[in-house]
Amino acid sequence: MKRYITLLFLTVFSGILYAQTADDALRYSQQFYTGTARSMAMGGAFGALGGDYSSIGINPAGLAVYQSSEFTFTPTMEMRKSTSGSLDDDKFTFGISNIGYVATMKPRIGSKNGWQNFNFGIGYNKLNNFRKSSMSQILGSPTSMLDVFEVNADGLSSNQLNPMTEGLAYETYLLNPQDENPLDYDLPIFPGEKMDQRKTIEEKGYMGEFNISFGANYAHKFYIGASLGIQNISYKSTSRFTESTLASSASELDNYYLEEYVKTNGIGANFKIGMIYKPTQNVRLGASIHTPTFFNMEDEFQNKMASHFKTEDADGYSNYADKTRLSTYEYNYRTPMKFTLSGAVVLSKKAIFSLDYEFIDYANAKFSDGQDDFDFNGTTDAPEANDIIKSSYESVGNLRAGLEYRVSSALSLRGGFANYGNPYKTSGIDESFNIYSAGFGVRQGNFFFDAAYSYTDRDESYIYYNTPDFASGKVDLEDKNHQMRLTFGFKF
Repeated sequence: MKRYITLLFLTVFSGILYAQTADDALRYSQQFYTGTARSMAMGGAFGALGGDYSSIGINPAGLAVYQSSEFTFTPTMEMRKSTSGSLDDDKFTFGISNIGYVATMKPRIGSKNGWQNFNFGIGYNKLNNFRKSSMSQILGSPTSMLDVFEVNADGLSSNQLNPMTEGLAYETYLLNPQDENPLDYDLPIFPGEKMDQRKTIEEKGYMGEFNISFGANYAHKFYIGASLGIQNISYKSTSRFTESTLASSASELDNYYLEEYVKTNGIGANFKIGMIYKPTQNVRLGASIHTPTFFNMEDEFQNKMASHFKTEDADGYSNYADKTRLSTYEYNYRTPMKFTLSGAVVLSKKAIFSLDYEFIDYANAKFSDGQDDFDFNGTTDAPEANDIIKSSYESVGNLRAGLEYRVSSALSLRGGFANYGNPYKTSGIDESFNIYSAGFGVRQGNFFFDAAYSYTDRDESYIYYNTPDFASGKVDLEDKNHQMRLTFGFKF
């Protein structure tokens, strides 16, 4: 489960322009429908079961399974730890992963072969948590980010430099024009000098969905449903890349850093339709289609750079700092469609086995309608974000499986597993990962309580920068995610 990406944001500055990346597209396309504790404990495999508010996000026909009105509320706690070599960092998150209300309406005059009930649901499920801290380092690197700045700057005058990177390096005396040729630049380190490198990333935010759903039950054999989903994105990232010369270095530079801040907010809408069919009392089959979610997005961004030298200049300064202005950029983003096929088996009203298979083609994610009519489409020689998405990603199948065993009328035990496929085309990149989960549920009259725990372990590999001639070394990162959810529910 390896992933090789460039950690430093790829930025373009033309007037006010921040470049969206393929990583952004993947971040907002990967969603996890496990809002309630029962759903999470069973791996999120609820496409053919229904009767749980999380199932509405997977297959809205699950709403029609309800036979009584219900209210659910799910607080959650998450601990995420990232480790790279001897460095580690962790983050705790407390929040609400689900709140939902279902109203059941039954015809006054019922029939075994007719419509049994019509249900309405409204609520919220959290789809992703972006909160994470990570640190990594490379000691004695034979290449430097300064080398990248020099390659990009050579041949350009100072007012042509990228203000987000090389322009900041120029203002902090990390790029110095030669006296004899101002279009060539010198660095404050010697050629081939080794550097200590460190990267810290602080991420915050979440992704959630408000659902307004309708479902209908025909003869307790065929269930249909539809849902309007309103999704919101809140994401913030502050990353700092630092390079320091070694203690034995004879160069004037001591250290410098480049800090990149990005804040993204988005709101979008989608539509879901689905069905569940019971060929027998023990077997349920389900299918659903999710349209793309169409987002309106806004990024807020700013870069900062500071350098520290060992000796003072003629004016008595040894520290220099500069930053870009805080800028915004608006654009649209479209997630891929999703198709889900589901099946479940109920054994003697004591055990349930459920399976979901979700198909999604990440190559169909798309940015559009940027400011200044930018369309995010480039050429073969100069690809833009949409070209990179198409060339980098492919379709995957995500598998979710769950098991529930009813120990008694009051107590149920649950377990689950989910595998999310690798979205990358390149054979050397594997972003697939597994989620393991377990939990229990208690029913007492009209009140129920569910508890669940899930564990995810993802291994990734990063590079800090990459050029046609050289790249940084590779750093390995292990990301462990522990989640605990408690659902409180009332039937009436």
